Amino acid sequence: MGGRSIPLGRIFGVKVGMDATVLVIAALYTWMLATNRFPIEAPGHSTTAYWVAGTIAALLFFVSLLVHEVGHALVARDEGIGVQGISLWLLGGVARLESSPDNPAAELKIAVIGPIASAGCGAAFLAVAYGLPDSGLPGLAGHAAAWLGILNLLLAGFNLLPAAPLDGGTVLSALVWMRTRSHAAGIRWAAYSGLATGIGLFAFGIMRLRGDDAGGFGIMVLLVGAFIASSAWRSLRSIPIIQLLDGLVAADAASPAPAFAHAGSTLPTFLHGLPLGTTQQSFPVVGDDGTIRGVLTASALRAASAGGNVNALRVTDLAYPLDRITIVRAGEPLLAALQKVDSGDVREGLVVADDGHVLGTLDGGTLQRTAQWRASQDAERARANPPVGATAGPYR
Repeated sequence: MGGRSIPLGRIFGVKVGMDATVLVIAALYTWMLATNRFPIEAPGHSTTAYWVAGTIAALLFFVSLLVHEVGHALVARDEGIGVQGISLWLLGGVARLESSPDNPAAELKIAVIGPIASAGCGAAFLAVAYGLPDSGLPGLAGHAAAWLGILNLLLAGFNLLPAAPLDGGTVLSALVWMRTRSHAAGIRWAAYSGLATGIGLFAFGIMRLRGDDAGGFGIMVLLVGAFIASSAWRSLRSIPIIQLLDGLVAADAASPAPAFAHAGSTLPTFLHGLPLGTTQQSFPVVGDDGTIRGVLTASALRAASAGGNVNALRVTDLAYPLDRITIVRAGEPLLAALQKVDSGDVREGLVVADDGHVLGTLDGGTLQRTAQWRASQDAERARANPPVGATAGPYR
């Protein structure tokens, strides 16, 4: 969705785009309203009037979807989470956040605001429909507003189903997270519920297709069910990683940065001073005053070496400036920290203490190192607390 998105501008500073499938669905809604619903509910108008009303209603429907996603984005930003953008697509919309919330209360607030926004849109449209006369063009506009109001209320209710990836699934995940203090447990409950809901909707869609489905409702239900089930399955597959990172903060997994790069050094001088066999992937660049100026990455060094012009370069020529580097707090949950780093321009981040001191870096090897550390911790616990009846040797 993100790479093929058609840009629509910005709302409250957030980039907004849409997939090409939105145009197809908008055209389908317009056609259904102009040729079927409106002529039946409000007879006596011209074909042009029905098509204009259908077009405006379809556009306002997608505007209401945008209101839903803007609600998510604004609350996320209020919680300190960056928003990469909003995309409208075939089955609705999505607000792309740079990381997941680092606490269940924030996750709950971000999730519930979407259905609240949809319900608010629905109530507003129904109020407009109620206030318009029943006859003439205002009556036709009232029927369009009533359709929009009912549809938004239905969407608000549907989104509150406790099934991932719906907002209700996120609400369920947040509540379980609050109760168990385990993010992984919350995701597991929401994913299982989403899998059951998606399979149920898929089966219902199949049943509708086998019967009378002249309006295409069965196809839509089938598509929605397949999307929910596949998304829930992906959530289930992510649980081992969530469990691996559960309870850890950025400082726990940061790779210590024993080697710093001085901003005034040439690359040959810096490389000559590196410890032999170092595996460090990121090198904080410090100025004469000791402040961090940027980050020099191992990948940038390899690219420069391949170019064969290393002797003419200085550290600052290759270092990424701070405005392109992700900086995370030492006490920030590791999952959110890694997601922020992964969504940044540079896939290396700095872990900084409250006093501004750089504790280390997060990079592409963080997950592997964390897994190895967790495995060693589990092995030590197993040796310290052997199962009852176990022997110390390889034979029983």
